[in-house]
Amino acid sequence: MGYQEVDALKQALDDKKKTLSEARLKELCDAFDKLYIYESTSFDNGDFSYEDVCFLLEDHSREFPDKSEHIRKAIINNYHAIQMVHRLVQEDTPLTESIVKDLHQVLVEGIFSGGVYRTRDLFILGAKHVPPTYLKIFQKMAQYFADLNDPDLKGLKKAAFAHLQILKIYPFMDANGRLARLLLNYQLELDGYLPVSVTRGERDEYFRTIDEYKINKDIEPFTAFLAGLEQQRIQDFLDHA
Repeated sequence: MGYQEVDALKQALDDKKKTLSEARLKELCDAFDKLYIYESTSFDNGDFSYEDVCFLLEDHSREFPDKSEHIRKAIINNYHAIQMVHRLVQEDTPLTESIVKDLHQVLVEGIFSGGVYRTRDLFILGAKHVPPTYLKIFQKMAQYFADLNDPDLKGLKKAAFAHLQILKIYPFMDANGRLARLLLNYQLELDGYLPVSVTRGERDEYFRTIDEYKINKDIEPFTAFLAGLEQQRIQDFLDHA
């Protein structure tokens, strides 16, 4: 499905939302958030289940005796971060540097000091792309926000850029992937789309299209991948709302 078809489906989404109560919209949002938190957090450590996430989100004080405390914190932090995204989108707040840093800080609360750009170079094992030196991060991030404000960058391509460029810059020591997936959904929601999640079965294609951008500067493969995710997400919403 092409971008224009997704936008046409988005009109059906807007019409459907008008028929739903606030309580039902929240119920649908909460159900998606649990799935998103499970799938996004498990990129870094898969030693927990969707049921574990639901169990923990019902009561944040619950413990996982057989799992790392960092896993428990990462799940709870991702919950707080996605709630922050929803709140800021409701206020129609565009992405800024302070928001990106605040979201990162929320994601890693109690794990390590967040919201601070890395101060050393990184080499990611097995990666085909080497992130820029830490000495260029402030310059790269300034350009990132300038590019996001380009009026010609819009729709799914803008959300794709918000996601991909953060992964290319890799501005923080850790949790860049979780942050990038949050920023993808932040920009999608700002533009009236639904947030999306990447399943385990879609990860190979997800990483392949990310590499196309990092190595060949080609945003189209990921944008097409995103269009597929968005089409399925909207269709599922329309079918089950």
